[in-house]
Amino acid sequence: MGKLFLSGGGDEKQTFEVDEVFLQPVDKILYVPIARPNNDFESCLKWFTNAMSQHKKVSIQMLTDLKEDIGLGNYDAIYIGGGNTFKLLKIMKNAGFDKKLIDYYKSGGTVYGGSAGAIIWGKDINTALISKDADVNNVGLKDTSGFDALNGIDVQCHYVDSQLKKHQEYIAKTGRNIIAIPEESALLLENGKITVLGTKPITLITKDTVKTYAVNEEINLTGTKSNKIKK
Repeated sequence: MGKLFLSGGGDEKQTFEVDEVFLQPVDKILYVPIARPNNDFESCLKWFTNAMSQHKKVSIQMLTDLKEDIGLGNYDAIYIGGGNTFKLLKIMKNAGFDKKLIDYYKSGGTVYGGSAGAIIWGKDINTALISKDADVNNVGLKDTSGFDALNGIDVQCHYVDSQLKKHQEYIAKTGRNIIAIPEESALLLENGKITVLGTKPITLITKDTVKTYAVNEEINLTGTKSNKIKK
């Protein structure tokens, strides 16, 4: 496995601490902004270039046609930007890019997912429906299963504590636990470990417990696998 950064979202000031860690060994980035609802990709590239330049000079190539035959292994990292999670996952699956991205990560590549780009790495993306910046499934995505990088757990971004009850109701309904990431923070999956980055704690919500993890603390998911739904 490589490195997987799952960011709770926010602007370049809020993600500064996380981005600093992400960029340390990175010089060449493939930037994928296709989740943006209005397809304003050029403005996305301008924002992203400015955000990265606050840390170091890097080479950035933007990819908006996921069917394009491009060698992912030529890049130090792939950055999946935020937007509509359902749109993002549908385009990825239709293009077969989901499999390429997972293979890149499993082969040692570094992936950064911001907001929608992080939610797709959970067991299912329907947490996006109850996010503070909630998405609408206006693309008719039927298969909402994500990449399941966290032991059967769903990922939430933009999390605030006032959403706890709504997330507990989600868990009761789906049987899937949630790792809730606020803006300004992220999870780093590397070498079999999951570590909290950024400036705020991250919350693991299960059927029976709510546990917060401080910055730089490791999260152990052993024994937290989501409950099976009785049919």
